[in-house]
Amino acid sequence: MWLLTFCIFFCVLYFILISIFFVGWTKIPDFVPSEDEFIHVDLSVVVACRNEEVHLPRLLKSLAEQSYKNFELILINDHSTDKTAELLAEVSGFLNPVTCIQASKTGKKNALCEGILHAKGDLIVTTDADCIPCTTWLETILRFQTHSPSDLIICPVKMTDSSSVFTRLQSLEFTALIASGAGASGAGMPILCNGANLAFSKVAWLKSRADLHVEEQSGDDIFLLQSIKKRGGVIRFLKSESAFVTTESSGTLTEFYNQRRRWASKTPSYTDWHTIVTACVVFSISLLPFFLLIMATFGIPCWYILLFVFGFKYLLDTFFLASVRSFFQLRSFWTTALLLSFIYPFYVVFVGISALLFKPLKWN
Repeated sequence: MWLLTFCIFFCVLYFILISIFFVGWTKIPDFVPSEDEFIHVDLSVVVACRNEEVHLPRLLKSLAEQSYKNFELILINDHSTDKTAELLAEVSGFLNPVTCIQASKTGKKNALCEGILHAKGDLIVTTDADCIPCTTWLETILRFQTHSPSDLIICPVKMTDSSSVFTRLQSLEFTALIASGAGASGAGMPILCNGANLAFSKVAWLKSRADLHVEEQSGDDIFLLQSIKKRGGVIRFLKSESAFVTTESSGTLTEFYNQRRRWASKTPSYTDWHTIVTACVVFSISLLPFFLLIMATFGIPCWYILLFVFGFKYLLDTFFLASVRSFFQLRSFWTTALLLSFIYPFYVVFVGISALLFKPLKWN
């Protein structure tokens, strides 16, 4: 009986959490840019690069095709060992104005810091070198900032999808993370953002600079969000399909694991209680099937509880995903979500524990 009560307790907590995300998502109005609205914000786009010779040409082409042209571009080379530095040297003839910086310190966080300090714009927009923004990306962000002045704008990101099962699993999980962060923001409790598509005022960043945890390899986006939130700054999600940035999925399982381990490793440094409670609830409900699977070896009743918890979480997750399906252009996801539900408990336990025990050393 105690086990059933324990499981119901965490199921109720998870139900409340997903309900908050759902209500928050529905509360965010769709932003439709008005061409009549005058843009009066100086803009700087900052991109840190390390060994990006394959991706940089695509990003530069996308930036050159932006509907809004009056922006400053700052590219920071973080000690690349490929031809990234040579590509950056040629950029000045392709885009203007552009500033190329050779980072003095190693690490993406330090590279971004140097770029932002060099930026002349009042509004800073960051993305990654392997991302492809849509042509209306910058224009939409600027019109949104003009319409709804914000200290931090969480912008939409989606991952490339394909027929590969591995890629579809990544894409669905990533969409769930981005949508949850958007829903939390709409509910007045922002907890997640992604530096692949983020906009913030330089003034707000300067005030938060001391809170970015330079000792951590990554996480400047989340730490910035938490710092601005703590000061009572204005944080909004930009709900517009014309502001999307598309990022690539991990090519290998090892690459995916290292990325997720980097993300999880900074969790102990979080101080925002909304983030901490959310992380605890998600980890607990994800851990329950793993725990129940072990307990089931000692008795049949645990199998029924396991089926209940698994089915309950799957239905809640797919309900929320269905509510954001149109915006994120999700294809049929029911089967992929089911497969992800089977994998997720083992994935969360393995990545979570390894991230806490072994700090990642790689860039990004």
